[in-house]
Amino acid sequence: MKTGNRCGHDSRRPCLNAAVTIRKGKGGLPRILSLAAERAKLWYRHPRKCPALSVAGKRVRRSERREAYQRVIEAILFHLDLASMCCGSPTLNNGFVDVSMAALVKSSGMSQRRCERAIADLVSAGFMKVEQPRCVNDQGKYMGLRAIRVVTVLFFEYLGLAEMLARERRRATARLQRKAASANKSLSNLMERLKGKMMHSPRRHRKLPDAELFEQRRAWGMKWGDFIKAGVDPPEAQRLTNLALGFPPGFSPGQFA
Repeated sequence: MKTGNRCGHDSRRPCLNAAVTIRKGKGGLPRILSLAAERAKLWYRHPRKCPALSVAGKRVRRSERREAYQRVIEAILFHLDLASMCCGSPTLNNGFVDVSMAALVKSSGMSQRRCERAIADLVSAGFMKVEQPRCVNDQGKYMGLRAIRVVTVLFFEYLGLAEMLARERRRATARLQRKAASANKSLSNLMERLKGKMMHSPRRHRKLPDAELFEQRRAWGMKWGDFIKAGVDPPEAQRLTNLALGFPPGFSPGQFA
């Protein structure tokens, strides 16, 4: 029998593993990534070991929400570039390619809604930072680029891995420098992103058709309502909604027009 807000969660037998596996050993990913995922899983059974994420006020967050944290954390670590602490891959031909939300959803094995909510909580805890860049294309229309998702040092500090992180970051940077040098490029070539004229104000957004405008307002309202139902105060719910949907912190639905 399914339990836990129609997501299939069973508090007695939780699924704490993402759909992807952080490979260990020879040919695998740096050990710190799998070790961080393993240590973070202790927060599910012992949420007060990480009150910044698992405790809201005086109450422990619901178990299905804590389960989602573990699956998203493992998916994020799977895609984490240690040199930059960003989720994505430095490439020789295309610079730094940020991982898409679709890829994170697939890697976590959960719905996009659960992933977005878990990431918003990780940001609120100070374990991640998310920036949504926007640019103007050749036709003069505004378009959103892939979000830049950064894992903070604070996350590793909570896990007692700060010193190990510093060592692994130096090693990761050295590996990238060798990779760039072998292709007669610099490290900055591997780290640069698609550049464009950035949009900072939603007031300059292209005018949307009525149907699309309605859907975007509806999506914003539903996301805001989810946070309110979870006990978040309205100003913070607005900030988290904008963070999840890629708008500036002070944005409101009236600015869609």
